[in-house]
Amino acid sequence: MIQDSGSVVRLGLADQVRQRLVERIMDRDLAPGARLNIDALAREMNVSATPLREALSALTARGLVLNQPYVGFSVAPMPDAAFLRDLYATRLRIEPWIAGLAAKSRPTQLVVRLSASLADMGAHAIRGPWKVHRTHAVADEAFHDTIAEAAGNQPARHALSSLNAQIHASRLYMADQTGAGDTAAEHHRILDAIAASDPAEAERAMVAHLSGSLERLVP
Repeated sequence: MIQDSGSVVRLGLADQVRQRLVERIMDRDLAPGARLNIDALAREMNVSATPLREALSALTARGLVLNQPYVGFSVAPMPDAAFLRDLYATRLRIEPWIAGLAAKSRPTQLVVRLSASLADMGAHAIRGPWKVHRTHAVADEAFHDTIAEAAGNQPARHALSSLNAQIHASRLYMADQTGAGDTAAEHHRILDAIAASDPAEAERAMVAHLSGSLERLVP
């Protein structure tokens, strides 16, 4: 449990520290490029260096933190437009194919789980601060991860997971978040294609969603 004072107590310290750091990074309390002093953060959170290092390592894997030799940990810089275009180009190579595989196999609980994610992806939660936006971000990530899980390709699922943190960080920092209605419609089209066991339409719907998402993120 994380107390209002910022101290972290009880079990699962690494995960709780990670959540607190994500919140501070997303809200820019820890700005892009800021050095992360382990001793200072450990004192602030009232934890030892061990769970803090575990949390920072997890965030490094997610792309929110950098760990450089002879420098140490720092908050990752904001991705620029070129990086985001490359990121979406990668997703466009992988995710439509994955959506087609999921539509072809369509496990029994897949549609139920995707519908549940959509229900949590409300327009009210698409803007920051992170405590608010997190609901949308987690639901969006769960939607795409559920499709990847259903496709049964673990390397592709792992690759996609590592991309999501950068995307949501960029959305959170945007001055004006628009297109919530378009985003919802795109996700519903993907869900409908998977529910209909239509791989070709699932691929087309995923392409349309990712293309639209990139346009909204990088005008």
